[in-house]
Amino acid sequence: CALPIFNMYFDKLPVTYYTLDDAQSVQLVRNIFLRVIITDEIKNNYSVYDEYDIQDGETPEILSSKIYGNSEYHWLILHMNEIIDPRYDWPLSTFNLIKYCQSKYTNINGTHHYENTTGDWVNSTASGAVSVSNFQYEEKINESKRRVKILKPKYIDAVVKEFTAKIEGING
Repeated sequence: CALPIFNMYFDKLPVTYYTLDDAQSVQLVRNIFLRVIITDEIKNNYSVYDEYDIQDGETPEILSSKIYGNSEYHWLILHMNEIIDPRYDWPLSTFNLIKYCQSKYTNINGTHHYENTTGDWVNSTASGAVSVSNFQYEEKINESKRRVKILKPKYIDAVVKEFTAKIEGING
């Protein structure tokens, strides 16, 4: 990549004053609440991205390193997919999904709900009703997060320049 690598996302964010103790002490911190988005023109343009199915255990950093040769571009993957919190919006590994379900449910194999043949939730007495376990329910949600948009490497410079320009415009 022609642009220098910096802590792509946080180093460019503007600083702001913040206090936790009613202004008795004030700290200068990065404004992490600022959100610069990638334009819809880029996110919805099929020619600038590929779709990718996240493999079990892949993190945004691992995927960034695999696709772009540098883990620092993980923020591009998150932004392309409007993922604000990777802890909840990124698919869990099988191991972590099981741990999550065990912490959420008394019995991960207990019935969560019933579905008919078209996948609609129905009463257990409905014709053709099939039991869906707590784990199956959570697994379906988790699997729905696996397909992501990956900005093609040749467009990284343009998107990073746009990002930097937006941040500089805010920083004034």
